[in-house]
Amino acid sequence: MFIAIEGCVGAGKSTVTTGLARLRSSRGLLENFQDNPFLESFYENQTENALETEFAFLLLHFHQLKAEKRFALESELIADFHLGKDILYAKLNLKDAHALVLFEQLFELCTQSTPVPSLLVYLAASTELLVQRISSRKREFETQVDHRYFAGINAAYEEYFAQYSGRKLRILMDEWDFVKDERLYAKLSMLIDHELAECEEPR
Repeated sequence: MFIAIEGCVGAGKSTVTTGLARLRSSRGLLENFQDNPFLESFYENQTENALETEFAFLLLHFHQLKAEKRFALESELIADFHLGKDILYAKLNLKDAHALVLFEQLFELCTQSTPVPSLLVYLAASTELLVQRISSRKREFETQVDHRYFAGINAAYEEYFAQYSGRKLRILMDEWDFVKDERLYAKLSMLIDHELAECEEPR
């Protein structure tokens, strides 16, 4: 079983994934974003460095998830990313139509060898909260970015979640503060079990 925790930059994906995996005695998988050698260059010049950044992220995510495919079939994997985020970011950042077509072809190839989420948990947050959290963690390459970029990502995630056809769950992070109240992990776990149980019921 594969549970994907998704949301915009600063939504709290890594925190929730770690806490939830600990509670459910599941395997937690965190995105190795720091392994993308082009990320800082992308934030310095998004137009010039989007191509290598997006393709690198897709392959990094593909490699991480492919390695966990068998485990996800036999047990429970909770990750703070899934391949859907790569197509979302590519459509935002790749301005060249030919590059986007190539990206989509590679994306389709990658999805054939990676687990499909049994449930997508979307951590929805206001842009104001996201910017506040991004500023507080003081990653220099993030703090220099125009806040409108994060607002655009946030809007794209809302649209993605609305159109997502799989099993899904929306959590309002402006109301759910997992750092201040760790009991929320148990509440989230119950909601997840409810959604998964509904999925198994005959129709």
